[in-house]
Amino acid sequence: MASIAEVIGQLGGEQEAAYTAYWQVELMVVKANAPGKEAERSQVAAELAGQLWALTDAKKDDQGKDVPRRPIHPVATRIKILRLLQGVAGDKEVPAIAKALDDLELREDARCTLDRISSHEADQALVNALETAVGSEFRVGIVASLAARPNAFVMAALQKATADCDREVALTAVEALANFPEPANDEFIAKAAQCPCPVARRRASRARVRFAENLARSGAEPAARKVYQSIAAGDAEAPQKKAAEMALKAL
Repeated sequence: MASIAEVIGQLGGEQEAAYTAYWQVELMVVKANAPGKEAERSQVAAELAGQLWALTDAKKDDQGKDVPRRPIHPVATRIKILRLLQGVAGDKEVPAIAKALDDLELREDARCTLDRISSHEADQALVNALETAVGSEFRVGIVASLAARPNAFVMAALQKATADCDREVALTAVEALANFPEPANDEFIAKAAQCPCPVARRRASRARVRFAENLARSGAEPAARKVYQSIAAGDAEAPQKKAAEMALKAL
Protein backbone atom coordinates (compact mmCIF):
# COMPACT_ATOMS: atom_id res chain seq x y z
CA MET A 1 0.00 0.00 0.00
CA ALA A 2 1.33 3.45 -0.93
CA SER A 3 2.38 5.77 1.88
CA ILE A 4 0.61 9.05 2.57
CA ALA A 5 3.61 10.93 1.20
CA GLU A 6 3.43 9.00 -2.07
CA VAL A 7 -0.30 9.53 -2.44
CA ILE A 8 -0.12 13.22 -1.52
CA GLY A 9 2.44 13.64 -4.29
CA GLN A 10 -0.27 12.64 -6.78
CA LEU A 11 -2.75 15.32 -5.66
CA GLY A 12 -1.18 17.84 -8.01
CA GLY A 13 -1.29 15.53 -11.04
CA GLU A 14 -3.92 14.89 -13.71
CA GLN A 15 -7.52 15.35 -12.63
CA GLU A 16 -8.42 11.65 -12.48
CA ALA A 17 -5.22 10.69 -10.64
CA ALA A 18 -5.62 13.61 -8.23
CA TYR A 19 -9.21 12.61 -7.49
CA THR A 20 -8.21 8.99 -6.84
CA ALA A 21 -5.34 10.10 -4.61
CA TYR A 22 -7.56 12.37 -2.55
CA TRP A 23 -10.10 9.58 -2.14
CA GLN A 24 -7.35 7.22 -0.95
CA VAL A 25 -6.15 9.62 1.73
CA GLU A 26 -9.70 10.48 2.74
CA LEU A 27 -10.34 6.76 3.23
CA MET A 28 -7.25 6.58 5.48
CA VAL A 29 -8.67 9.46 7.51
CA VAL A 30 -12.05 7.75 7.86
CA LYS A 31 -10.47 4.46 8.95
CA ALA A 32 -8.23 6.28 11.43
CA ASN A 33 -11.33 7.70 13.12
CA ALA A 34 -12.75 4.28 13.93
CA PRO A 35 -13.00 3.31 17.63
CA GLY A 36 -9.72 1.99 19.00
CA LYS A 37 -7.66 3.53 16.18
CA GLU A 38 -6.21 6.41 18.18
CA ALA A 39 -2.60 5.48 17.34
CA GLU A 40 -3.41 5.24 13.65
CA ARG A 41 -5.20 8.58 13.77
CA SER A 42 -2.17 10.24 15.36
CA GLN A 43 0.11 8.75 12.72
CA VAL A 44 -2.07 9.90 9.83
CA ALA A 45 -2.34 13.38 11.33
CA ALA A 46 1.41 13.62 11.84
CA GLU A 47 2.16 12.50 8.28
CA LEU A 48 -0.31 14.96 6.79
CA ALA A 49 1.10 17.81 8.88
CA GLY A 50 4.57 16.84 7.77
CA GLN A 51 3.55 16.96 4.12
CA LEU A 52 2.01 20.41 4.62
CA TRP A 53 5.49 21.84 5.20
CA ALA A 54 7.67 19.26 3.41
CA LEU A 55 10.55 21.14 1.76
CA THR A 56 12.77 20.56 -1.23
CA ASP A 57 16.19 19.04 -0.54
CA ALA A 58 19.03 21.32 0.48
CA LYS A 59 21.33 22.10 -2.44
CA LYS A 60 23.71 24.75 -3.72
CA ASP A 61 23.69 26.77 -6.92
CA ASP A 62 26.52 27.05 -9.46
CA GLN A 63 28.28 29.59 -7.24
CA GLY A 64 28.17 27.35 -4.18
CA LYS A 65 25.45 29.32 -2.42
CA ASP A 66 22.56 27.63 -0.65
CA VAL A 67 19.40 27.48 -2.73
CA PRO A 68 16.40 28.51 -0.62
CA ARG A 69 14.29 25.50 0.22
CA ARG A 70 10.62 25.73 -0.65
CA PRO A 71 7.52 23.63 -0.07
CA ILE A 72 7.46 20.53 -2.23
CA HIS A 73 3.73 20.67 -2.87
CA PRO A 74 1.87 23.43 -4.72
CA VAL A 75 -0.66 25.60 -2.93
CA ALA A 76 -3.64 23.63 -4.26
CA THR A 77 -2.23 20.41 -2.80
CA ARG A 78 -1.48 22.02 0.54
CA ILE A 79 -5.04 23.32 0.73
CA LYS A 80 -6.24 19.75 0.24
CA ILE A 81 -3.89 18.60 3.00
CA LEU A 82 -5.40 21.16 5.37
CA ARG A 83 -8.88 19.95 4.54
CA LEU A 84 -7.86 16.34 5.13
CA LEU A 85 -6.34 17.35 8.46
CA GLN A 86 -9.77 18.52 9.59
CA GLY A 87 -10.67 14.89 10.14
CA VAL A 88 -7.67 13.84 12.23
CA ALA A 89 -5.67 16.81 13.52
CA GLY A 90 -5.07 17.30 17.25
CA ASP A 91 -2.89 19.41 19.51
CA LYS A 92 0.35 18.08 18.04
CA GLU A 93 -0.61 19.37 14.59
CA VAL A 94 -1.61 22.87 15.76
CA PRO A 95 1.87 24.42 15.20
CA ALA A 96 1.97 23.27 11.57
CA ILE A 97 -1.58 24.45 10.94
CA ALA A 98 -1.02 27.74 12.77
CA LYS A 99 2.02 28.43 10.60
CA ALA A 100 -0.31 28.38 7.59
CA LEU A 101 -2.28 31.27 9.10
CA ASP A 102 0.59 33.50 7.96
CA ASP A 103 0.18 32.45 4.33
CA LEU A 104 -2.41 34.48 2.40
CA GLU A 105 -3.23 31.51 0.17
CA LEU A 106 -3.57 28.96 2.97
CA ARG A 107 -4.84 30.89 5.94
CA GLU A 108 -8.60 30.52 5.42
CA ASP A 109 -8.35 26.74 5.19
CA ALA A 110 -5.99 26.77 8.18
CA ARG A 111 -8.58 28.70 10.18
CA CYS A 112 -11.28 26.19 9.23
CA THR A 113 -9.00 23.33 10.25
CA LEU A 114 -8.29 24.90 13.64
CA ASP A 115 -12.07 25.21 14.08
CA ARG A 116 -12.15 21.44 14.42
CA ILE A 117 -9.61 21.31 17.25
CA SER A 118 -10.93 22.04 20.73
CA SER A 119 -7.87 22.91 22.77
CA HIS A 120 -6.07 25.83 24.35
CA GLU A 121 -3.34 25.51 21.73
CA ALA A 122 -5.88 26.06 18.95
CA ASP A 123 -7.45 28.92 20.91
CA GLN A 124 -4.04 30.54 21.25
CA ALA A 125 -3.27 30.17 17.54
CA LEU A 126 -6.55 31.85 16.57
CA VAL A 127 -6.12 34.67 19.08
CA ASN A 128 -2.56 35.29 17.87
CA ALA A 129 -3.83 35.48 14.29
CA LEU A 130 -6.56 37.90 15.30
CA GLU A 131 -3.94 40.20 16.78
CA THR A 132 -1.38 39.97 13.97
CA ALA A 133 -3.17 39.17 10.71
CA VAL A 134 -4.09 41.77 8.13
CA GLY A 135 -7.35 41.96 6.24
CA SER A 136 -10.75 42.75 7.69
CA GLU A 137 -12.59 39.80 6.15
CA PHE A 138 -10.13 37.22 7.44
CA ARG A 139 -10.03 38.72 10.93
CA VAL A 140 -13.82 38.76 11.06
CA GLY A 141 -13.68 35.05 10.23
CA ILE A 142 -11.30 34.48 13.13
CA VAL A 143 -13.72 36.24 15.47
CA ALA A 144 -16.47 33.94 14.19
CA SER A 145 -14.27 30.94 15.01
CA LEU A 146 -13.57 32.27 18.50
CA ALA A 147 -17.27 32.90 19.10
CA ALA A 148 -17.83 29.14 19.22
CA ARG A 149 -15.09 28.52 21.81
CA PRO A 150 -16.67 29.38 25.20
CA ASN A 151 -13.83 29.82 27.66
CA ALA A 152 -12.31 32.65 29.67
CA PHE A 153 -9.18 32.98 27.53
CA VAL A 154 -11.16 33.47 24.33
CA MET A 155 -13.65 35.76 26.07
CA ALA A 156 -10.83 38.06 27.20
CA ALA A 157 -9.52 38.22 23.63
CA LEU A 158 -12.97 39.13 22.33
CA GLN A 159 -13.37 41.82 24.97
CA LYS A 160 -10.11 43.34 23.78
CA ALA A 161 -11.23 43.07 20.16
CA THR A 162 -14.32 45.20 20.82
CA ALA A 163 -11.92 48.17 20.77
CA ASP A 164 -10.22 47.11 17.53
CA CYS A 165 -9.43 49.87 15.04
CA ASP A 166 -11.29 47.89 12.36
CA ARG A 167 -14.95 48.69 13.04
CA GLU A 168 -16.28 45.48 11.48
CA VAL A 169 -13.90 43.35 13.57
CA ALA A 170 -14.87 45.27 16.71
CA LEU A 171 -18.59 44.95 16.05
CA THR A 172 -18.32 41.25 15.23
CA ALA A 173 -16.46 40.79 18.52
CA VAL A 174 -19.33 42.52 20.32
CA GLU A 175 -21.80 40.15 18.69
CA ALA A 176 -19.58 37.20 19.60
CA LEU A 177 -19.52 38.20 23.27
CA ALA A 178 -23.26 37.69 23.37
CA ASN A 179 -22.50 33.95 23.25
CA PHE A 180 -20.63 34.17 26.56
CA PRO A 181 -23.13 34.47 29.46
CA GLU A 182 -20.79 36.36 31.76
CA PRO A 183 -22.46 39.48 33.29
CA ALA A 184 -19.28 41.55 32.90
CA ASN A 185 -19.65 41.35 29.12
CA ASP A 186 -22.62 43.70 29.22
CA GLU A 187 -20.21 46.60 29.73
CA PHE A 188 -18.71 46.00 26.28
CA ILE A 189 -21.99 45.27 24.50
CA ALA A 190 -23.83 48.22 26.08
CA LYS A 191 -21.02 50.58 25.08
CA ALA A 192 -21.27 49.43 21.47
CA ALA A 193 -25.03 49.94 21.58
CA GLN A 194 -24.34 53.67 22.09
CA CYS A 195 -22.34 53.97 18.86
CA PRO A 196 -23.26 57.02 16.74
CA CYS A 197 -23.56 54.81 13.65
CA PRO A 198 -27.19 53.61 13.47
CA VAL A 199 -26.29 50.32 11.76
CA ALA A 200 -23.66 49.48 14.37
CA ARG A 201 -25.96 50.58 17.18
CA ARG A 202 -28.75 48.34 15.86
CA ARG A 203 -26.47 45.31 15.59
CA ALA A 204 -25.10 45.85 19.09
CA SER A 205 -28.60 46.27 20.51
CA ARG A 206 -29.71 43.03 18.94
CA ALA A 207 -26.63 41.34 20.35
CA ARG A 208 -27.48 42.73 23.78
CA VAL A 209 -30.96 41.19 23.68
CA ARG A 210 -29.42 37.87 22.68
CA PHE A 211 -26.86 38.25 25.45
CA ALA A 212 -29.63 38.70 28.01
CA GLU A 213 -31.38 35.60 26.67
CA ASN A 214 -28.19 33.60 27.10
CA LEU A 215 -27.75 34.93 30.62
CA ALA A 216 -31.26 33.79 31.50
CA ARG A 217 -30.71 30.35 29.95
CA SER A 218 -27.48 29.94 31.91
CA GLY A 219 -29.36 30.51 35.17
CA ALA A 220 -28.15 34.08 35.74
CA GLU A 221 -31.67 35.50 35.85
CA PRO A 222 -30.87 38.52 38.09
CA ALA A 223 -28.17 39.63 35.63
CA ALA A 224 -30.47 38.99 32.68
CA ARG A 225 -33.22 41.04 34.31
CA LYS A 226 -30.81 43.94 34.82
CA VAL A 227 -29.81 43.91 31.15
CA TYR A 228 -33.41 43.68 29.97
CA GLN A 229 -34.39 46.58 32.21
CA SER A 230 -31.57 48.67 30.82
CA ILE A 231 -32.65 47.92 27.25
CA ALA A 232 -36.28 48.68 27.99
CA ALA A 233 -35.45 51.98 29.68
CA GLY A 234 -32.79 53.05 27.20
CA ASP A 235 -32.82 54.37 23.66
CA ALA A 236 -32.74 51.08 21.80
CA GLU A 237 -35.02 50.73 18.79
CA ALA A 238 -38.61 49.61 19.24
CA PRO A 239 -38.11 45.89 18.39
CA GLN A 240 -35.32 45.51 20.97
CA LYS A 241 -37.26 47.44 23.62
CA LYS A 242 -40.34 45.31 23.00
CA ALA A 243 -38.30 42.10 23.19
CA ALA A 244 -36.82 43.24 26.50
CA GLU A 245 -40.25 44.14 27.93
CA MET A 246 -41.70 40.79 26.91
CA ALA A 247 -38.73 38.95 28.42
CA LEU A 248 -39.10 40.82 31.69
CA LYS A 249 -42.71 39.68 31.96
CA ALA A 250 -41.68 36.11 31.31
CA LEU A 251 -38.89 36.03 33.93
